[in-house]
Amino acid sequence: MYRILQAANISLLANVLSFISKENITNYQDSVLVGRQLPRAVEPAWYGKCVKYCKPKDKPPQVVGYQRGCISDHNCTYCKFFACPEFSVCGNGEVPEPTRDKICMACPGECLYLGETYAQGESGIMSVDTVNECVCRGFIPQIVCQKIEPQPSPDVFCEY
Repeated sequence: MYRILQAANISLLANVLSFISKENITNYQDSVLVGRQLPRAVEPAWYGKCVKYCKPKDKPPQVVGYQRGCISDHNCTYCKFFACPEFSVCGNGEVPEPTRDKICMACPGECLYLGETYAQGESGIMSVDTVNECVCRGFIPQIVCQKIEPQPSPDVFCEY
């Protein structure tokens, strides 16, 4: 069981988050110190399987190589980080291209959403909030999600 006390940079934090999610670790009782120590204001605040950002200046970061999925309540934002898939050639022999947000690489004609790839036109994709559905569409394929149902509470989203 792990709890990150401090991280030298967000890339190291994202790597640790990826490890934790792959190992299905749900409690962060033990401590892991990643990199050199940072001031207390920088240390991540865990909320179940999420990283919690509450202060106005604590905005969820964009990390190259990791997509994030977040929900917000009135005071805070709760995020999960998902590692981008790694591949050098697409199934049809084409070369992967940077996604619209330049965070990951994806094959032409496919959408990348929370570490998974989807074919253009594919629907019924569960959104990060686990309530709404998404579809992969567009000239430059991207995931578009409906926002009909209310998002889950942070307790449910973060599996606290």
